[in-house]
Amino acid sequence: MALENKNTQGLVLFSHINRQGSLSAAAQLLGMSRSSVSKQLAALESDIGSRLFNRTTRKIVLTEVGRQVLKEAHKVELALQTIEHISENSQSRIAGDLNVSCASAQGRVHLVPLITQFLTRYPNVNVNLQLEDRFVDMVANNMDVSIRIGYLPDSSLIARKLGDLSSVLCASPEYLSKAPPLKTPCDLLHHRCLFYRNSILAMNSWSFVGEEGEETIIVSGPLSINDPGALVSAALAHAGVLLIDKGLLGDTMRDGKLVPVLPEHLSIGSLPVYIVYPERKLIPAKTRALVDFLLEEMPRMLRGG
Repeated sequence: MALENKNTQGLVLFSHINRQGSLSAAAQLLGMSRSSVSKQLAALESDIGSRLFNRTTRKIVLTEVGRQVLKEAHKVELALQTIEHISENSQSRIAGDLNVSCASAQGRVHLVPLITQFLTRYPNVNVNLQLEDRFVDMVANNMDVSIRIGYLPDSSLIARKLGDLSSVLCASPEYLSKAPPLKTPCDLLHHRCLFYRNSILAMNSWSFVGEEGEETIIVSGPLSINDPGALVSAALAHAGVLLIDKGLLGDTMRDGKLVPVLPEHLSIGSLPVYIVYPERKLIPAKTRALVDFLLEEMPRMLRGG
């Protein structure tokens, strides 16, 4: 079996199809038409002399030959990454496109200001920043760097901790003037609490530490939202008590629109923040530059410094 040189691209495409789980998804990721992806896959299978996938109307499954070829396709991808690294270093400059993902609210507040500084320092880099409140498969979505908040389920990635979100319990003075007394964490059980909820989790378990030790309260309320910025808006509209990353409150506390609640009880269990990138033998210079920059600058921003 002798592959033509043009099928180096075909092998990379084959690897993308396998990661995405369908020709249509791979086509969308790569900005190609489905028919073009199908033709390139057919050409690769023709050169190899065997089918690489068994296809049904709902899914594709690797054949035995496909599994063996996939190992070689991964080697081709690694070789291309190595060539990219050599090319960048030979130019003695940091340049190229970077795909970055982050949760929406934290991205707007913490990451965007730093990305603009990074682009000033490295004017030959272009950053495509995706702000999404969902789990992003970095390999399948071709992401170079991701800022993740909380736990890290994918052990195949390299993760470096940037810091922790600094949470504060707060409410509007108008809400507190009409609500029951709030002197201990247990009093939250009698309050309208605002909390983050999406299709996977509800962040309504709030933990505090005070003179009497640690307390965890399962709060409830008539309004939960899957957007932290909207939760702040609800608190400003006197809808209830909110426990949230202090960095997302802007000037609302300085201006007295929101005030701290239970200041003698510190919130514990703040979510950690990580910078994550795919494991590679050679990290492209542009990726390394962004990782190093954020490791240097973002911890200070998370601390509010």
